[in-house]
Amino acid sequence: MRAVGLLCALLISAIAHGQDESQSGGLLDATYFVSVGLFAPDRKIRLGLDASIELTGPDPYVDFSETLDLKSRDETFSAEFGWNFGERWQFRGQYFRIEDKQRVALTEDVEWGDYVFNEGTSVAAGTDMQITRLFFGRKFWGSGNYEAGLGLGGHILDLSGYINGEASVDDELVGFVQERASVSQPLPNIGGWFRRVYAERWIFRARLDWLAADIGKYNGHIFNGSLGVAYTMNTHFGIGLSYNLFEIDLGIDDSDWQGRVRSRFEGPYLALTVFW
Repeated sequence: MRAVGLLCALLISAIAHGQDESQSGGLLDATYFVSVGLFAPDRKIRLGLDASIELTGPDPYVDFSETLDLKSRDETFSAEFGWNFGERWQFRGQYFRIEDKQRVALTEDVEWGDYVFNEGTSVAAGTDMQITRLFFGRKFWGSGNYEAGLGLGGHILDLSGYINGEASVDDELVGFVQERASVSQPLPNIGGWFRRVYAERWIFRARLDWLAADIGKYNGHIFNGSLGVAYTMNTHFGIGLSYNLFEIDLGIDDSDWQGRVRSRFEGPYLALTVFW
């Protein structure tokens, strides 16, 4: 959290030194923008791996955040870019990656795939989730200091999880095993956004992407939302603070993963933005 504190201090300093300049929210009118920053989410990562489960019903899963003691919060790099073209059209992209690994002594039996990792044994475990968001939209409402629109997009999901250690099958010890599952898939969604300029330099921003469908090997929902403010320091630079939420609950029927993903990442996102 030390890096988040540093960005907060930068935000306060930028505001204090920019009050005497006149700026009309150039970020709202910019053709291009690029943002880089830190996302510090609370993490809840639950993964189920079992070829016998029903994808539409309840299923066993492993809580990687608590049972396997993976970090509940840590900063991760995030980046966004945007292109406004024509008078009403926009293209957006976003990327972030949340990766963690840990070695832990189990305080309970953990069933993962074909194996049971027994209480008292030491295992190594980890997860790696990469999210790439692409969005194409059209502004339907707007007049000078505000805009709102709707569009279509997609999330490219790259997700893997593993557990290594001494394991058993049907109460018979089989020795050291590594049980790993991974999936990579683009999933479509619909979305919308709203932005409004306040007090010349401040911009309020909100966006939402959503999917709830049965698509090929996947059944469930994705929710990706953001609510926050941006401050334009001058004609080309800004800094923003938002609260981001990414939630995924998907049943997966794939050769590399049959089970379910139930994960949630939510927390503050601080970013520096260049626009022109």
